[in-house]
Amino acid sequence: METVLQDIRYGLRMLRKSPAFTMVAVIALALGIASTTAIFSVVDEVLLHPLPYPDSGRIVYVSQKLRSNGADASVSPANYLDWATQNHVFSYMAASRGFQGSLTGGERPERVQFTVVSANFFSLFGVNPLLGRGLLADDEKAGNDHVVVLSYGLWKSRFGSDRGLVGRNITLNGETYAVVGVMPANFAPDDYGELWMPSRWDVPPYPFTPDKDPRPLRDSNYFDAWARLKPGVTLAQASAEMDGIARQLEKHYPEANTDIGISVVGMQDNFVSDIRPTLLLLLAAVVLVLLIGCANVANLLLARATDRTKEVSIRSALGASRLRLVRQLLTESILLALVGGALGVLLAAWAVPALLALSPPDISDFRHIGLNPEVLGFSIAVSVLSGILFGLAPAFHASRESLSESLKEGERGSTSSRGKTRSSLVVAEVGLSLVLLISAGLIVKSFVRLMNVDPGFDPDHLLVFSVGLPPSASPAQQDAFYRQVQDRVEAVPGVQSVGAVSRLPLSGGNSGRSFKIPGSDQSYDADIRVSTPSYFRAMAIPLLKGRNFTDQDAQGSVEVAVVNETLARTVFPGQDPIGKYILDFGLAMDKLQIVGVIGNVRHEALETDPRPEVYLPFGQGHWPSVFMVVRSKTSDALALTSGVQNAVWSVNKDVPLSNLRTMQGVIAGSVVRRRFTTLLLAIFAGLAMLLAAVGLYGVMSYTVSQRTREIGIRMALGAQKADVVKLVVRQGMSLVALGVVLGIVAAAAATRLMSGLLFGVSATDPAVFVGIAALLASVALAANYVPARRAAKVDPMVALRYE
Repeated sequence: METVLQDIRYGLRMLRKSPAFTMVAVIALALGIASTTAIFSVVDEVLLHPLPYPDSGRIVYVSQKLRSNGADASVSPANYLDWATQNHVFSYMAASRGFQGSLTGGERPERVQFTVVSANFFSLFGVNPLLGRGLLADDEKAGNDHVVVLSYGLWKSRFGSDRGLVGRNITLNGETYAVVGVMPANFAPDDYGELWMPSRWDVPPYPFTPDKDPRPLRDSNYFDAWARLKPGVTLAQASAEMDGIARQLEKHYPEANTDIGISVVGMQDNFVSDIRPTLLLLLAAVVLVLLIGCANVANLLLARATDRTKEVSIRSALGASRLRLVRQLLTESILLALVGGALGVLLAAWAVPALLALSPPDISDFRHIGLNPEVLGFSIAVSVLSGILFGLAPAFHASRESLSESLKEGERGSTSSRGKTRSSLVVAEVGLSLVLLISAGLIVKSFVRLMNVDPGFDPDHLLVFSVGLPPSASPAQQDAFYRQVQDRVEAVPGVQSVGAVSRLPLSGGNSGRSFKIPGSDQSYDADIRVSTPSYFRAMAIPLLKGRNFTDQDAQGSVEVAVVNETLARTVFPGQDPIGKYILDFGLAMDKLQIVGVIGNVRHEALETDPRPEVYLPFGQGHWPSVFMVVRSKTSDALALTSGVQNAVWSVNKDVPLSNLRTMQGVIAGSVVRRRFTTLLLAIFAGLAMLLAAVGLYGVMSYTVSQRTREIGIRMALGAQKADVVKLVVRQGMSLVALGVVLGIVAAAAATRLMSGLLFGVSATDPAVFVGIAALLASVALAANYVPARRAAKVDPMVALRYE
């Protein structure tokens, strides 16, 4: 123990004696450790930490899926009830479906998101309320169902954390509900609800007929299902049993269940499946940055070891064993790494909030991301491992040389094995940084391609928001409300045009139905949209054939539809679809006549190909809430906010606006995950290139200092300054060339693993590979040129007196 303390004290003295070396090494390490710690804090909470529910590993998400392509779908009431009664693998099953409503009774109405759930929803997740109780089976009985459980966020923001709220009434959608409980802050399983209420049918109501018993519905898929595995039951056993149930349902109800299987996925896997590839890519990127930083510090230590060769040899001659010398040098390396780690943790503490501010909701919704004990332990482990990693080679090099060899070191200069090790480290730095730079280049090019995709409409000058009446409103009341709102908003100064639609492009969510055409038994699928006649004009969606809706279509004797170009091409190839019919498209729509064809709109995502779409006019079709789109005459669409809000309140003072933003903001929100990945990867790649350039500069500067005498002799014998510059640059660029070759080979293999994150770009895009390699070579040339110029300024007489 005493010898260890002695090594530590001696190591600290040596670090203090070389402040410039210590500062450069600590900064290089701190940058790598800070990046690694910040990203790992996110990975730890999102991917490695269990969800904040008791025994959360047994909670699963259950959904319908198409066996033919594996696509997931929501659940229908009749199928869900059969699952619940026929399975033997779940302790609980629960259903949930999100809705929007108006919370009134305060200074102004507020649009809230509420979830209708089966009563055992809270029992399944096993979380006790912060105040009051959860839902009970009796709450599902008619007359008892006007009760709600509030989320912590709504309780805090709307009701000021009033602990006396339980037992009091609130007004939601014009009806009175008793507050029976408040959930804790970490309860957000459905990622939607601000409050929860029961259904008197044990399943959520069908959105279009909220007062009708939905339990007989088998081909209407509209809610989510959750389950808790019984003790001892594995996910594989549950999946096998549910697959058997699905096949029985397919046999008994072929019209609704043909090709329909059941997916059983762990809750955490369901939450993080989309973000996992992004986080693993970023973690790999910061590990590369850390390795490059370690290589830099190893090079610094090798350079420093030259100055300490005689010291180490003398200590060896006085009896110090090689193991003792290695331990001393490794102790110094680990001390250096711990200092860098401490600074890195401080930088990470600053970086994590900034990281979360940039992150998409599927990361920022995790409320406990930060420097917890596990993350700090990881940082310490990384620091120690880094110290060992970059300290081993210098320690072994320094400890294996004898006193006589050390006296010859000055003559050998950069041709020694130590010089070869330093050159190898530079090659590794260049190669690793090139892998990271090429990966970032592909992601950046992919993002640029994505942002240049035509969404099918003009997003400029557009203000959008959602609005709706309570579900109890009749279709006639809803239609009249939307017409009045549109008329009042159109009268607001600065408004050019107004439209309404059931589903806004790129805002999340979708609704689909199947249909047939006359003379064919083939079934087709299409997404349904309900819109006002002015919607296409307000969004600047082009009309390709036929006509738009008119106000008379809603009351006409013939039900009409406008379809998009994709549906026209796939369902009626080589034909004019105008005047053709669609059959059995949803409830009470036996026959729709196509009157127009519009251009394709990328509804789900910019990177997703347009799907077949069928548009119905309001009045003929109905929707419980809609998105209004308002085209401004000026570029500042948000300036219309106050006028639009007053226009809506002039129709109904209890109806609030929600999700009010520009259409450009909607597009930005739809690509937030890609922007997050692109920005961070570009930052890490730039950092890697900087570290590699610094490492190369350090090696060449050291080489020049070691070859001062040789350079002086060359110049004394007639070498010109240009010859010296070429000599030094040639040596440095040979290392760079080798690193580039190895980096390109490694990148060609590594980037194939990230092909799923790319859009419109090949994982081996030649332009990116060549362009990034040229960029790195240019930076490396600059890093070489500075010491080369310094070498060319050597005075031959001074150089000949060197040493």
